[in-house]
Amino acid sequence: MTLKEVKAMAKKMGIKISRKKKAELIREIQAKEGNIPCFGTERVQHCGEENCLWRKDCLKEFKKK
Repeated sequence: MTLKEVKAMAKKMGIKISRKKKAELIREIQAKEGNIPCFGTERVQHCGEENCLWRKDCLKEFKKK
């Protein structure tokens, strides 16, 4: 998902988007939805959420670290 798409989603959820990185916005979206705000963290090594909307990007984000 592109940053533009993530920002649009966050904005619809009432999350302030200014000067936030993609990972920060995704974690805020996850928390707002009642999920663990784990995007791009080491939790991905043990994550069983195969149908997570963010999974593909999450794996890439974690590998960058």
